[in-house]
Amino acid sequence: MSETYLVYHYCTVETFKSILKSKVLWLCDLTDSNDEQEVIRTFVVLWEGVKKRLKQTDIPKDVLDNAIQLIDQQYKTEIQTGPPYGVCFCQKEDISSQWTEYGDHTRGLSLGFDINWFIHNDGIRQQKPHPSTVQSNAIGCDTVIYHSEEFEAQMTDVCYRALKEQGTSAWIMCIRPTFKHYSGFVKNPTFESEAEIRIVYYPIEEIEFAQKGVSVSDLKTHIKKHYEIPWIKESSKALKSVCIGHNCELSEADVRKLLVENEIGTDVQIKQSECTYRIR
Repeated sequence: MSETYLVYHYCTVETFKSILKSKVLWLCDLTDSNDEQEVIRTFVVLWEGVKKRLKQTDIPKDVLDNAIQLIDQQYKTEIQTGPPYGVCFCQKEDISSQWTEYGDHTRGLSLGFDINWFIHNDGIRQQKPHPSTVQSNAIGCDTVIYHSEEFEAQMTDVCYRALKEQGTSAWIMCIRPTFKHYSGFVKNPTFESEAEIRIVYYPIEEIEFAQKGVSVSDLKTHIKKHYEIPWIKESSKALKSVCIGHNCELSEADVRKLLVENEIGTDVQIKQSECTYRIR
């Protein structure tokens, strides 16, 4: 990614005020998102497609059948345990689908964050993370993959090569870790218009925050469990712009006042949305 790369988090007015006050973003359970196939799609839809493709290869039937049986059993468990947590951004600042889904039908705001700020200031790598006792491997930011025939073929090739080289042990040495690695980023292609980038975290519950090395804190509230990442440190901040929804109650002066009151500074760009959505 370039030195500065803005991505956009659409939210309500109340969430905007909370983000300014707390100086953090919430990483929430991705399985609670608006896509009911979130996370499980990798272990069900994608894996079913890969299985069909593998059955058309020259892998010995007994080796493949044993591997598939083991992986099927494992993936039933994966669906039930260890969900990733994430915060989602759009690569587009001002589009109607995001306003209606996340921006309170244009009554909210679109916040522009420099995704590379988190890499340089929070130590969050540009990567698809995976469960790990090393927290720098358990958190990362990257683009969402919208399930396609091409991606399914790529995953089939990974599985094929692993099975040819490792036999039935490939499921634990390569296939399971690879699918887990992608599970927080593979989505139904009908959501492709969201043009999404995420910061995803696989929680390391047993390690104290002070030992983790990456700026993530655990917070359990009466609302729901979530994790937090700061977007401001001293005079440096990830927030670079605010786009005000067409039907938002806040004016540019109101937004500027909120920024100043929360000690954000005056260098954040403020603009009005061009999405002239009519609330019915």
